[in-house]
Formats: sequence, structure tokens, C-alpha cells
Amino acid sequence: MGTDGTVVVSPPATCTVQVLVLTKRTHRPSFGSRRTRATGGDDEMTFVKVGRSLLLGCACAGAVRAGAGQPPGPPGTAAPIEAAAAPGGPTGAGGPLTLDTLERIAVDQNPTLAQARDRLEQAYGRAVQAGAYPNPLLIWNASSLGDEGTAGTQQGYVQQPIVIGGKLRVDRARFEVEAESARVAVSQEEMLVRNGVRMRFLQVVSQQEQLDLRAGLNRLADEVVAATREKVGTGHASEADLLTAENEAEQMKLDFEQLRQRYVNTWREFAAFLGTPDMSPVPLAGRLDGETPERDWARDLDRLLQESPELRIAALQVRRAELTLDRARREPIPDLIVRAGAGHDPVSGQTTGYTRVYVEFPIWDRNRGNIRTARGGLDELSRDVGRVRLNLQQRLARDFNHYQTSLVNVGRYRDSILPRARRAFDLYYKSFREEDASFSRVQSSRSAYGMAFIKYLEELLELRRAEVAIEGLELVEESVEVGTLRPPGSGPLRPPGQGLGQAPAGGGVPVGRP
Repeated sequence: MGTDGTVVVSPPATCTVQVLVLTKRTHRPSFGSRRTRATGGDDEMTFVKVGRSLLLGCACAGAVRAGAGQPPGPPGTAAPIEAAAAPGGPTGAGGPLTLDTLERIAVDQNPTLAQARDRLEQAYGRAVQAGAYPNPLLIWNASSLGDEGTAGTQQGYVQQPIVIGGKLRVDRARFEVEAESARVAVSQEEMLVRNGVRMRFLQVVSQQEQLDLRAGLNRLADEVVAATREKVGTGHASEADLLTAENEAEQMKLDFEQLRQRYVNTWREFAAFLGTPDMSPVPLAGRLDGETPERDWARDLDRLLQESPELRIAALQVRRAELTLDRARREPIPDLIVRAGAGHDPVSGQTTGYTRVYVEFPIWDRNRGNIRTARGGLDELSRDVGRVRLNLQQRLARDFNHYQTSLVNVGRYRDSILPRARRAFDLYYKSFREEDASFSRVQSSRSAYGMAFIKYLEELLELRRAEVAIEGLELVEESVEVGTLRPPGSGPLRPPGQGLGQAPAGGGVPVGRP
């Protein structure tokens, strides 16, 4: 704290913050707004802006402030804002974790990606085996042993199957396509894992920012309680007003603790997805706000259809079905079995040789049933390519709509709704202290301001999730992508002080791919 009673702010190196610095002689809440200076006699306030930030100093995702994890200070005071460990966990030795670091951990540790690589190795093995030529058969035969005191007739021959009609070539080609499909599946699984990390990263960052926000709202509620207590003494507020303010402040503290526990549980789910279940919560170097470029539907759709591994795998399955049909048509072409050998009869003293060729004539079984089955499979998979294309377009359309809608909503909250809500609270709070406004006005304006900021953070999270889905070629878990990108079970939006919506930790996102 400076010599003039102002709070000294030391922003962490990993983020920028904007805070409202409050002089010691006023009870006006120490929560930021867009104004750079507001004067009013003893209610003079000074704002310090450090870099680019959200409307409140709480919206820094690089680190969670120390105040977010501590009870509010005494009414009328402001606590320094410093970089600290994430709520409930220590700071890592190397500082906040970045998204790139977490993605590397997941790629190395997540078992689903390792399983995809194992399947690729199996596919390569089947491709090698499918083209192997049949082994020859060596036979030695001895008969009439001891006849007239001799060793009997001795015969030896070799038998070799000869595959004709290009069957082995088609078999190998078919399994090579399967191996290529497995290789694309590895890329798909890696993208699924990376997108899963990004979705969970956003969830944790969002909860970090919400913890900061609710910590600030708690301090704001304590300021209102202190001011109401003063006004009870002057007769401008009733005892019922004071009890209501105290109950709301207490309820907001309960909300904060619920969110803190949800944050810890989200981290546990995140750590399990990363393949490091013993990882403790640490700060994440990220933020929800930032550059939000305009998207072009035609460009995003063309990229999706050109690069989607789902569509590539569907096309490879068609190629494999074509080879399966080709192989079924070649099956009636008979293979040859060639046998050649020689024998010696010690009684007659003669040595003879022979050659035999065995051919199976496809008179009754010409593989018609398998050919028909293969043709039906090819037709089904050919149609499946169109189905996958339409499905991808549907998913992109949904996420594109989420992105565009949230982009507009974020801009309106940031540029219009939040500044007005903050301004309304400031005016009502000043009038209340000057005994020109009732407590109910302060109460409703504070609740509206907190609710608007929570909605702003939710819209930011929605925007970033849609961005991940679009940039990640729609490779996100089904529970995240179905219907809406909001966490399932989150329930309706609730004003601060009226409890948290009940949602599973991490948004109910399953570990790994379904």
C-alpha cells in the first residue's frame, strides 16, 4: 500500500490486469470499471490500468490472484492483487502451465493415443502377412521295409501351391489400405486428444476467472454490508435491509466455495485425461478474451471437407471394399498344386520320377454369395461417404452458429451491457451513501452487474469452445458437441448469491474417445 493509502498492484509476468485502486477514505467498492477517473468529494477514486484487460481486473487467466482463495478483508478495505497458486493447488516450479505443455503431456501419456499406434502396428503386420506366398511341402515316404532283406522302396517329393489370378496382390493391397486407414486414425486420435486438452484447458481457465470474479463480488458485497450498517445508524436503512445484505454476502461466500470445489474436481478430471492422475492444480497461462477473427463459412467448410480424417477414413473404407469385391471375383479362379518327386525300388533296381498337378474346377461353387455380399458392402460404404460429409457439415453449421452468436454477444457485453451495469451500480451506490437512493436499488444493481459479468464469461467460454471445434475439424467428444457446447447439467443462469448450477466437474466430458 502506498503512502497515500492506495493499493500497489504488481501484475504477474504472464498476464495483464486492470484494477480499480480505492483511496483509504472511501467505502466505494474496489472493483474495476471502464472509467479512468471519477470524482465526488470524499468519494474520489483513482483507477490504474496495466496493459490490455477485461473490464474487471479479475479476468486474467494466466494466474489466479491470491484474493480469490482467501476470505474478503474487513469492510472498506482493499487487498493487494498478486500472482499466486491456483485455488487449492501449488504453483509449479516452472510457473503457469501453457497449453502447448499440456498437449505434449497428453500426447505422451494419454492411453487412447498409444492404443491407436498399437492398432497401426497390427495393421502393418496384417499387410505384410497378407502378401506372403504359401510355403512348399516336403514329403519323404518309405514302403515295403525289409522286403527281401532290403530297405524297401524310398520316395521323396515336394509339393508347392501356386496362387494365380493375382489373389495375393489384391490381398496385400487390401490390407495396405487398412494400414493407411489405421495411420489416418492415429492422426485423428491425436487431434481428438489435443482438442480434448483444449476444451478442458478452457474449462479450467474459465473457472479461474470465475473464482476471481466471485472473490471480487464477495468483497463488493462486504462493502455494501458495511455501508448498510452505517445507514441503519442514520435511519436511512432498516434492520431488514442489513439482514438481507448480510445474508446475500454469506450466500455469495457459499457460492464461491462451491465453485472452488468444482474447480478442484475439474482439475482431477483434466489430470486423468492427460494421463497424469496425480497432478495437482496449478495456474494455467491462458485467458478467454483475446483476438476473435471473423470466420468465413465457405472457407471453413472447404477446409473441413479437404482435411477431415473422418472423411479420409470413409474414403479408404470404400477403397478397401472395392478390393474386397475384386478379391471375391478372383476367388473362383483355381489355384494349382504342383507335386514333383522321385522313388527307388531296391528289388528291381529302378529309380523313377513323377510330376502331378492338382486343379480344383469351380463347377458348383463359384463364390457368388460372397461376391454379392461384397458388392452390397461396397454400395453401403460408398453411401457412407456422403453421410459423413453431411454429418460434418451439420456439425460445422452448429458450431459456426455458436461462434457467430457468441461473438456478437461478447462484443455487446464488453462494449455496452457491462459498462452500463457498472455505471448504474456506481450511481445507485453513491446515491445510497448520500441517502438519496434506497437499499433495494443498490441490491438489484449489484446483482445485475454480477450476473452480467458471469454471463459475459460464459459467452467467452462458448466462443472459445466453438473455435476449438471448428479449428479442430469437429473432432471433439460427443458429450461436448451434441446439441450445445455448454456443459451439460449447468442449468439456468443464476444471479450471484443465489447458488451455483449443478454441473459435473470438467463439464461432464468423458476421458478419451467414446
